[in-house]
Amino acid sequence: MFRSFFFAFSFILILGCGPSVSEHLEKRTNSQYSSTHGIEVFFNTSRAVNPGTQVACSNSYFLNFGNMGTQSGSCLINVPADREIGSLPFGLGNKEKSFQFLEHRVSIQGKTKEEQEKLWWKRIEEDPFEEVIVFVHGFNVNFEEAILRAAQLKYDLKFPGKVALYTWPAGGDGSMLGTFFLKNTYEKNLVSARSSRDSFKYFLKRMASTNKKIHLLVHSMGHQVVLNSVSELSKEWGDRPFLKELVLNAPDYDTGEFILILDSLLKSSERITLYCSPGDSALFASAQIHQTGRLGACSKFPGVDVVNVNPIDSSLLSLGHGYYSSRPILTDLYQLFLGLGAEKRLFIRKSYGNENYILRN
Repeated sequence: MFRSFFFAFSFILILGCGPSVSEHLEKRTNSQYSSTHGIEVFFNTSRAVNPGTQVACSNSYFLNFGNMGTQSGSCLINVPADREIGSLPFGLGNKEKSFQFLEHRVSIQGKTKEEQEKLWWKRIEEDPFEEVIVFVHGFNVNFEEAILRAAQLKYDLKFPGKVALYTWPAGGDGSMLGTFFLKNTYEKNLVSARSSRDSFKYFLKRMASTNKKIHLLVHSMGHQVVLNSVSELSKEWGDRPFLKELVLNAPDYDTGEFILILDSLLKSSERITLYCSPGDSALFASAQIHQTGRLGACSKFPGVDVVNVNPIDSSLLSLGHGYYSSRPILTDLYQLFLGLGAEKRLFIRKSYGNENYILRN
């Protein structure tokens, strides 16, 4: 019912939105994202590696702390069709119900690291679809979870182009003690995120040189990696935007600092969308640590589409922080990536509060 209504509505929108929307919608709806199949996730990471581990696309190979170098590769992931949108059921057994790692494509025997990098970028550049999603995850996310989430986003968004994950050294030490002392993990991740800015800036600058239309999708503490890097790159790039969409999800970032770099961020992108929630208890905890307001708690900013997702967040008794991968947000992102303005998208209404729009169920 929902799906048929959604596509009928989208068809109506096509009549007034030009051939590009029609073309993109056709590519998405004609894709094979209605059945279980393999999704290749391209990644670039500054995580340290354990060369003694044979299984490369794994937490035992890509660690939760960083080093001075970067590495690129890809992982092939089985994405099950029989699951709730946004969920990540993982395990061996039934491929129709579980995410599974199928192939690890980190290194090519006989090729140097430089040659591997060239081949990696060549595959991005030669992809026939002109758009690419760059995804940057948040706090306490290990390598495997980051890869699975990127695959889930590509599948559930029916995105026909490449998804390039930038995975910075996030995550805890895996011990029970570490679980109880999340503040310590938070502080270590924060240092790691800020230390990854130069690495990400170089990666994004190289991605921009491919002339792909870049949709940069960021979550939580990932904004500590991304926003300053984008701001600096914007000053180098000039007034020409190098991002198509900049999408900020539950940003754990100082509101005052955001205001200081907002002008350069606006020049970097054709559009900035901020999904926020005043009921996000993870950001409330972050505000207590920093003693400053957090960007993801909802405030209006000139030139930014601020969308309050609190009405659709049914998980407020938990962290209420992971809504970025839920069905309502993915439905809105699907339309956003088609180029539709907020006022034309399903389930969006104008607001006269601390945001421009409210996302409804």
